[in-house]
Amino acid sequence: MKLLVVSLSVLVSLCLQSDAKTFSRCDLVKELRRQGFPRDQMRDWVCLIEGESSRRTDVTGPPNTDGSRDHGLFQINDRYWCNKGPTPGKQCRVTCADLRTDDITKASKCAKKIYQVQGFKAWAAWNAKCKGKILPDVSKC
Repeated sequence: MKLLVVSLSVLVSLCLQSDAKTFSRCDLVKELRRQGFPRDQMRDWVCLIEGESSRRTDVTGPPNTDGSRDHGLFQINDRYWCNKGPTPGKQCRVTCADLRTDDITKASKCAKKIYQVQGFKAWAAWNAKCKGKILPDVSKC
């Protein structure tokens, strides 16, 4: 009986996580290329994503000092960029849940929009882990 309960718990857990994806570095590079990210910035984007979400699409960060949270692969903040409710909104015109799926199309569009407005400095992890540092090698991808 215990085995059945444990097995069902594992199965339910896996089903609930079906919208989550952890990219390998090269799979991430391929997807970012498919999403139209510039090749000359690829190492910066990969570094940013590795620093923000460890290449995981389902991440919701802990509360920031203002009570906002960061969402998804790019850890996009819900104060300005995505709507916490069920309808798309804020500057990216998406829900925060849209940013936490394994289809990163909406998250990518939003990240590019943020970059256009603020550059890489908009992301704390890029400032701390990437700016002026040795960036990830993506040459074999």
